[in-house]
Amino acid sequence: MAGAAAQKLTLDESAPRRDETGYAFEVGPVRVVSDQLYASTLMAEAPVVLAVLRTICATEADAEDVFGATLEIAIRHQADLREARLLRAWMLRIAIREALRLRRRLQRVVGLGWVEHERPDPSIPQVDERLVVREALNGLAPRTRLAVVLRYMVGMPVAEVAATLSTSENTVKTQLRVGLAQLRKELQG
Repeated sequence: MAGAAAQKLTLDESAPRRDETGYAFEVGPVRVVSDQLYASTLMAEAPVVLAVLRTICATEADAEDVFGATLEIAIRHQADLREARLLRAWMLRIAIREALRLRRRLQRVVGLGWVEHERPDPSIPQVDERLVVREALNGLAPRTRLAVVLRYMVGMPVAEVAATLSTSENTVKTQLRVGLAQLRKELQG
């Protein structure tokens, strides 16, 4: 029975079930997934999710915080994943939602302005192409930046980007066109 405790079982029933809060939820088809297999599958997608978060979050610490929250939510809600092939898009959707939530929360914070900034090391070149691109990306609107990062940095097809951002393919194509035009203008000028 100890092995059974390490597995999640979802039963197929036609009537909606109720959780402890009384809200109805749908129950999917029968499937047994070990916690260890699910965790290893999540960790296989972790580098992509973390790379996206590093691009869309303001700091490395914010990206790591959002990544931790993403993993926690993905583990807690593993029964909500309907198809294993959509794991990356599902995790990216969670990560993006959490990153936008953090951004909104941080916009309400008033800075005190007394934090000392680190002095740059003179042995390191001052202009790094990655920093220039990151600054240019930060100048884009949040949804446009997400579309550009997912399409060109992660390499997702337009249809998958649209599914991840919960929008139409035409909207994603427009965001990509506008985003690339703004990046070209920023990087050339």
